[in-house]
Amino acid sequence: MTVPITEKELAAAAGWPIVHAARKLRDTGKVLRVSYDPPLLKGAVRMGSRTYGAGLRLGSELENLCSCFDSWSEGKICVHSVAAALALMQQSEPSQPESGAVDPPTTATLPVQ
Repeated sequence: MTVPITEKELAAAAGWPIVHAARKLRDTGKVLRVSYDPPLLKGAVRMGSRTYGAGLRLGSELENLCSCFDSWSEGKICVHSVAAALALMQQSEPSQPESGAVDPPTTATLPVQ
């Protein structure tokens, strides 16, 4: 499934510091679940002792649907929703071989003359 938003668009909406912090949440397993049913991206993100219902409504304008203070009091695109979006983007990427992985050599049989 292709997610109709890019990391660059997330950074334009939330700022690069939020994207950087969101990567850390994603990379440390704090995104517990994520789903995308257009136009809604939903997720659950653990931060400290709280789990936030994070999400974004994707469309011509980006709307934050997170249950955190920054979202509902200030209307900001928060780290929780960005982390959920980044996790979904990561799931949508084709699998890459582990770095350093080498394909086994192929052998060819040559005729003897």
